[in-house]
Amino acid sequence: MEMHIFGVLYTVLFVILCVMFIGTFSEKRDLSGKWCRYAVIGAMILADYFISVKLDGDIILKEIAIIVTGTLFMCLCFRQRWIKTAIFVLLYQGICFVTDYISIIMLSKCFPTITMERLSEPLINAMLGILSQMLQVCFIMVLRRYVVKKSSEMLTTLEWVRFTIFPIYTIIVLIALLTNFEIPESDHQKNILICIAFGLLVMNIIVFCLINDILKREVQITEKRLLLERVKNETGMYRTISENYDKQKKREHEYKNQLALIAALASENRVDEINHYLKQYNHEIMQHTDFIDTNNVIVNAILNSKYQETREKGIVFVVKVNDLSDLRIKDEDIVLILSNLLNNAIEACEQCEKPIIKMKFVKEEHQIVLSVANTFSVTPVIVGKRYITTKTKEADRHGIGLENIKETVGKYDGSCVIKHDDDNFKVAILIHNQEK
Repeated sequence: MEMHIFGVLYTVLFVILCVMFIGTFSEKRDLSGKWCRYAVIGAMILADYFISVKLDGDIILKEIAIIVTGTLFMCLCFRQRWIKTAIFVLLYQGICFVTDYISIIMLSKCFPTITMERLSEPLINAMLGILSQMLQVCFIMVLRRYVVKKSSEMLTTLEWVRFTIFPIYTIIVLIALLTNFEIPESDHQKNILICIAFGLLVMNIIVFCLINDILKREVQITEKRLLLERVKNETGMYRTISENYDKQKKREHEYKNQLALIAALASENRVDEINHYLKQYNHEIMQHTDFIDTNNVIVNAILNSKYQETREKGIVFVVKVNDLSDLRIKDEDIVLILSNLLNNAIEACEQCEKPIIKMKFVKEEHQIVLSVANTFSVTPVIVGKRYITTKTKEADRHGIGLENIKETVGKYDGSCVIKHDDDNFKVAILIHNQEK
């Protein structure tokens, strides 16, 4: 009776780990209600346990039935073609065989007290199954860390190391239980040992689910920040364009008044006053002239507004551009990329003794090349593999702009390289200007 209970528990954990493994690569299907998903998983547990009991004597037929059943139920849980789902289920089954084999080798070869004859004993067999599933938990954690990049990078390497301490400790405890203690004669003692081992495994799965929930929440928070940053940039740029348009209308009205004044002075032959007035007027025109023209209204608005800002702040702004009409990049994405790059560069240069920004934005053959380099006085903060900010206070709240840039460039299958040396912080972007 007790072994049937442990068999059910083993099947439950087998199915839960299968869901975790396939969930690493697939998106969950929208089912009507949370309990509907639980019902599907529960049905899979019952089906797998029934197959394990009825086909216990035929290993090949049992494995085929488990793979077919797993494919059917996982197709109900995840948005994935049935062929890919079948491949993932087959991979998971292979991983289970590998971890079972590793568990047997670890105990039979490395620890003399565990012999091949003892492997058939119910307690040893149950403990081996738990150790195998513990290795599967560790394997899935490694997959989440190094395969699912977007979410896994929300935690630093140190944080991942802290989470892995508990699984490693559990494996050590399981091995110690198998190697340093005699097999108890009492069934009650055997059941207690198995319950301890199952309890450790369940706690590890709970830790894994906790990590998964943390990653999901961090992704949602980051996406919200990215959206707010995008809205802020677009709103600011459209406001700038609107203000420039209003200023242009005012200048046109003033231009008519200036012509009327010059005509009046000329009619009275007041040449000296005309010359003085023209010099003053030319100086005012130079203050409002758009110095950069790329044949792209959005790019012109951004670059000219930033050029005026750098002049006012005493920053040297070196620009290389060419004809940027007919860009593949959408206007809102141009606003996001350029605004973030130049805002970051200006902010860093404000703290420098020799503030210099060098920007290149050109079309070369079928490629768009955009690079920005700026001097800085405070070394950028790096958390994990991400540049955060040149500010040392509240560094974890910054760097959203750079992440937004990389995500936007990724939409166009482009590449983005960020690096710094002793004097300059550099961002280089390369995007194909034609659809692949």
